[in-house]
Amino acid sequence: MRAPLLCLVLAGMTLLSRPALAQVASSGDAAPPAKPAALPTAYDIVSVRPHKEDNSRVGSYWRHAPSGFSANVPVYSLITGAYNVMMEDQISGLPDWARTENFDIEAKLDPDNAEAVGKLHGDDRVKENALLLRALLADRFRMKAHIEVKELPVYNLVVAKSGLKMKEAAPDQSPGFRMGLGSIAGQSLFIGNLVGSLSHPAGRLIIDKTGLTGKYQVDLTWAWGDDPNATGPSLFTALQEQLGLKLEPAKAPLDVVVIDHIERPSEN
Repeated sequence: MRAPLLCLVLAGMTLLSRPALAQVASSGDAAPPAKPAALPTAYDIVSVRPHKEDNSRVGSYWRHAPSGFSANVPVYSLITGAYNVMMEDQISGLPDWARTENFDIEAKLDPDNAEAVGKLHGDDRVKENALLLRALLADRFRMKAHIEVKELPVYNLVVAKSGLKMKEAAPDQSPGFRMGLGSIAGQSLFIGNLVGSLSHPAGRLIIDKTGLTGKYQVDLTWAWGDDPNATGPSLFTALQEQLGLKLEPAKAPLDVVVIDHIERPSEN
């Protein structure tokens, strides 16, 4: 509960001499389009302090905001977000303190930078947020890392021999998605939505091998592994009995983040 190097997105702009600019203005033609704001390469304000236990009983958290985020998490969680990794095996060389010690972190962008990031959508925003996290890790934790590809255990998601039990969603069905501890419900979901949600509770990255391309109605419940009061079937059994899907053990080449250097940060 992993991606690319920092980059600036700059729009090209035709350079005009002073006389040319004057000619454009005097002729009444429209002014050249404004140059889009460059995306930030780092958060403008960052505060990192070791978390001190108190009587509030507030556990780990991560709160997003338009201008950045606040969190009480171990460095491990920052790395998973910065490199889009799903499993512990995808991070190598991390010292124990980076997994067990929490830090109170505040990271903010100034209004112009927040506006530029806010205009991004989908994968573009995910990538930009990952790059900002990488910059934070490099600056405050002096982290250096590289990527290696290794064969790691995964699960292939396939249609069970008993046959698919999910119903296809109606063409006009509006999408909806809800996930809890041991439950996933959706009215119009692609298989990719299901795969992304199940990798964490399954404990391995899940690769879609179903060949299904439609949207489906999903209602899945299982006994969450970390909940001692949970009742019901395991995730593996629930998938077969309720959706007609099966998780098969396999191996696949995956990106592994190798930590070359990391330090505890100084307080600020």
